[in-house]
Amino acid sequence: RLDKWLYAAIECLEYFPDQFIVMVSQQLPQSTNRPSSLNTYKKILFDIIIKYYSQKKDSLLATQDLDIHSGIIELIEKGKTDQALEASQLYLKLLAPNIREELHRLLTFIAIASESEGYKLQKQFDNRSVIIKTCTKFILQNKTLSKPQAELLTRFLMDNHSELFKTPLTLLELTGRRLESLLEGQDPDIDSGFTFCQRVTTKEYEDQKQQTKQYLLALVQEIDNDPAIPLKQKKKLI
Repeated sequence: RLDKWLYAAIECLEYFPDQFIVMVSQQLPQSTNRPSSLNTYKKILFDIIIKYYSQKKDSLLATQDLDIHSGIIELIEKGKTDQALEASQLYLKLLAPNIREELHRLLTFIAIASESEGYKLQKQFDNRSVIIKTCTKFILQNKTLSKPQAELLTRFLMDNHSELFKTPLTLLELTGRRLESLLEGQDPDIDSGFTFCQRVTTKEYEDQKQQTKQYLLALVQEIDNDPAIPLKQKKKLI
């Protein structure tokens, strides 16, 4: 049975260019019967994986998704891990399939490699610290985020790698409700499952519009009558 560490590392290699695969095959020892040989395999594979991702220009998670990354980090910082997990699951569903699968394999590998009882990556540091310090930039690179924030998100993704790529329960429930609506001959768009805005009748809309106008007129009047506001500023505000 193949060692889980080696299996996870080999799974990552599928996304590597041919020259890296050749490099691995040239460096690997012929015999794997001894524990020392297994450790040699692991060192070579780890070094190759690190070398490959270090020379890549872009991280796996796109820089333009900063708002999403920041939102997930904020949820983690507030201790709302369930919501952070669900937000991450939804976000990862939006990634291109090849990127999502590559990220899945890399997170699985670094989760296994970070285990304290596993192959020792560096003598002077624990495996988890080595992985977080070394691999965070492979997953996420953004100058707007602080280093602790980027590392926090990497740790969270790594620790939850087995759940991250499952379909979130909220999405499953929503899909179930929409299917029910379709089967019952209802318009599934009437209730999308998310309340971003509330549907109102034409009369309600006109009433709200009129009320808003009244509030705005009252505000203008209040500004105009306020002696504390200079005339020049009043002209700008009104």
